[in-house]
Amino acid sequence: MTDQKRVLLAFVLMAVVLVASQWWYSRMTPPPEPVAPADTTAPGRPVGREARETPALQPPGAGLPAEPVDGMPETGPPSVRPAAVIVETPLYRLSIDPRGGGIRQASLIRYPSFTAPGPVELVPPDADFLRRAADLDDRRVPIHSLDFVASPSSIRLVEGDSARTLTLTADLDGGRIVQSYRFDPEDYAVDYQLDLGTPVDGVLVTGIAPRLQSNEKNPREDYGQLRAVARVGGEIVTRQAKDVDGGEALALGGPIDWAGLRNKYFLAMVLAPPQGPPLSATTIAGVASDTLPSFEIIVGSPIEAGKGAYRIYLGPQEYRRLATLNEGLDDVNEYGWSWIRWMITPFAKGIVIVMLWLHQFIPSYGIVLIVFGLLVRLVMWPLTTKSYHSIRAMQELQPEIQQLRDQYKNDPQRMQQETMRLYREKKVNPLGGCLPNLIPMPILFALFFVFQGTIEFRGQAFLWLPDLSQPDPLYILPILMGLTMMASSKLTATDPRMAAMTYLMPIVLTFVFLTLAAGLVLYYTFSNLLTFIQQWWLHRSVQREAAEAASGATPG
Repeated sequence: MTDQKRVLLAFVLMAVVLVASQWWYSRMTPPPEPVAPADTTAPGRPVGREARETPALQPPGAGLPAEPVDGMPETGPPSVRPAAVIVETPLYRLSIDPRGGGIRQASLIRYPSFTAPGPVELVPPDADFLRRAADLDDRRVPIHSLDFVASPSSIRLVEGDSARTLTLTADLDGGRIVQSYRFDPEDYAVDYQLDLGTPVDGVLVTGIAPRLQSNEKNPREDYGQLRAVARVGGEIVTRQAKDVDGGEALALGGPIDWAGLRNKYFLAMVLAPPQGPPLSATTIAGVASDTLPSFEIIVGSPIEAGKGAYRIYLGPQEYRRLATLNEGLDDVNEYGWSWIRWMITPFAKGIVIVMLWLHQFIPSYGIVLIVFGLLVRLVMWPLTTKSYHSIRAMQELQPEIQQLRDQYKNDPQRMQQETMRLYREKKVNPLGGCLPNLIPMPILFALFFVFQGTIEFRGQAFLWLPDLSQPDPLYILPILMGLTMMASSKLTATDPRMAAMTYLMPIVLTFVFLTLAAGLVLYYTFSNLLTFIQQWWLHRSVQREAAEAASGATPG
């Protein structure tokens, strides 16, 4: 069973118990169909059959021209491969191949790899990353097979430096092709430009394949979250490799804001330039592989008067960076299952924003989680108090409700009417104890997906926990969570017929939470502890008030 299925089971069980416990006293219910992906042939229309009928782009390595385009150089036989151009900034180290100008290596300096010593490596060995060709009418210029001269031969930037540009030039038979990269030491986004040296129009075709390399403690889970993603006409299109590995390519027409690959924490994206036209098309295809999911993503962008441009993002899914980089890119990591995403996403984004804000003042994300849990409990305090009093009121009404059931056992309709009349007279809401407890559930759902894919929690240690995004290796937190839940349940349970559920539910959830992110379990355990304290305080207050009332009613 996957973690997503486990957490869904956990929340379903919690919801069932909350509703059933109220129904026990009062005799008192859903997912819609998944929305079809949007049509990408025009803005605002759903992705459907028309999008699939958009002509598929050909990979950069296919269909080499038999003769040169007017004004363009002929391609000669490949020469000895030149040395790579190394670009270093405070954020990353790139190795750019002078043959074609693609990416050989992308190291993210600030993120350690958990599969090998050193930083995260995004590009798999021998991968074809950013292979390019220019389609001009019925001719193709195979940029990926041309040898370019780099200027400068390497770039090294430190904090505070201005952005610098790497120029790659190919001179053949009097023609010239120029590619340029502009690197900012404070940004993972890189500006790319192409100048064919002749005023022709066409399409710049860029290929990304076959996957992002995994750097996680659980590579199987990481590869399981590998997706091809694109934002087309304002809608996000997501595909797994198994969705497109049958030989049928998914061809999407523009306008396209961005397209590329993502895994659990990182991205390889081609983005429309900030001041330029959107990308024109993309094709997503699966590649046969016996072991790992594999894609071939081909992105088309316009060439106008011999010039083309876009941006490249090879980096982490940091929420703040993505939110400011390109419209909608902060939605690339979708929160929740499709049928409930509309509800979870606002909570998830809100949680991430609040936690990042708290982290500015609190260095430990473990403490941030505890403070966040305290804030949620404070906000929920009035509702929890109302829920507690509602449950007690329902319990006090049980003798009268049972009397009505005995009196009208042969007339269910009359029994229901009299029961509702009793509720109105006593000003008791039979759902008052249930709904306040269900309200925090979207937060728990959102937290699960926040910990599943929010890079800020990756590798964050707390106390004995080596990584808040991974399960507790000692199982201490899940056991504490079960104990706090059991204590809280016993404090509010007064009906002996519900005693079995008091023990069964915490035991089941303890096993469900064993393999979930320790940060999620930490939050839930601390939340349970705060709930227990609040219920204990309310219980003592009610007992004290009852004792004072009894004392005042006793003749002196």
